[in-house]
Amino acid sequence: MTQAPRRTSLTFPEAVHELAQLIPAGAVLSYGDVAELLGSGSARQSGKAMGAAPDGTPWWRILRADGTITEALATQANLHWEAEGLSKSGRRISMNDKRWNPTPAQWELIDGLRVALGNPKMSEVDDQL
Repeated sequence: MTQAPRRTSLTFPEAVHELAQLIPAGAVLSYGDVAELLGSGSARQSGKAMGAAPDGTPWWRILRADGTITEALATQANLHWEAEGLSKSGRRISMNDKRWNPTPAQWELIDGLRVALGNPKMSEVDDQL
C-alpha cells in the first residue's frame, strides 16, 4: 500500500494520483468519488488529472459514475479488469458491487491527502460513500 504523502502540500492532480495508488486490485471509484474523498475538485477535474497520470498509476480503477471508461482506453482497461476480476471484456463495472470501501488505515491515508490539499479531515458522516 502507498504511504501517506510525505509533502505537506499537494496539487489536486498529485492527490488524485496518490489516491488512485491506494485503490486495491478488484475495486474501483468514480471520478466523483475521488473528488468527494479529497474534499476538492469535481468529477471532471478528477478525470482530467487521471488523463495525465504518471506511469504505474492504476487508471483503470477510476471510472465514470456508470462504470464505464472512455472508448479510447476500453481495450487496455478490459485487460486490467479481467486480470483483477472486475468484469468480463466489453462490459461495464458494477459500481455498487466493486466500489472501494477503505479500511480505517486507508481512511487515515485519505485524510493525509485531504490535509495536503488544505482540506479538513473527514468526519464520520463524510466517510459514507
